[in-house]
Amino acid sequence: RSKIKTSYLTFYRFLCETPVTRDEVSSIEKMYDEDGYDIHISFGTYHQQYRLSTSKDAFDGPLLAVGVADILPHCFSSVYAFYDPILSNSLELGKYTALREIEWVHRASKFRPELHYYYLGYYIHSCQKMTYKAEYKPSELLCPVNLKWVDFEEGKKRLEERSPIRHCCALVSDASLSLPKEESTIDSKPKLRIEDISLDIGDKEPQIVQVGMLNRQGREFIDPHVNEFVAEVGADICSKFVIKLR
Repeated sequence: RSKIKTSYLTFYRFLCETPVTRDEVSSIEKMYDEDGYDIHISFGTYHQQYRLSTSKDAFDGPLLAVGVADILPHCFSSVYAFYDPILSNSLELGKYTALREIEWVHRASKFRPELHYYYLGYYIHSCQKMTYKAEYKPSELLCPVNLKWVDFEEGKKRLEERSPIRHCCALVSDASLSLPKEESTIDSKPKLRIEDISLDIGDKEPQIVQVGMLNRQGREFIDPHVNEFVAEVGADICSKFVIKLR
């Protein structure tokens, strides 16, 4: 029973609680467009129900799917979707809910031009459950280092070339962002020194040291692992990491 309660509370926090405040809707008559899309709803978190209905105005049919969404000033954030697994085998309800959400953004942007992005959340290149997000095009990835949006295909190519195993690296170089093209060179940024990388060697409490503080035996053990990590992840991200040792 305690496990069921813990699981329920975890899902409730994820799917029901929200930090987004909902603005009041001034006029409910203006909420819908000519096809019934509620494009004028206020910012906030919503549960979109998908039901089989006997008519356009009836909403009493069986529940097929639910989409959890945040309506934000500049985007529609698709948080989660759950649906009838049996029906989805033939109807692909996950794709259907995503396409309906994209259609909502398209319609809403006509009246709210600042709201024109559809956000699918985190993308992990090696996670098979997330590959579907790349099917909706054109799309962009947010660089985790420089916080710049890049074309998905360009970001994918950079991930696979620079970090083929862990898929964790900058998608945009710092040099290309800060310097004119003719000044952008590979030596324009100081190189990362292995000695400066931070390690957490604590057991219960964090204990931060730099690689350069280790003795000879410690360096002989840790250097190969840190060098492999830097080569795979990239110096730009490693300079911001604290590596936890276990």
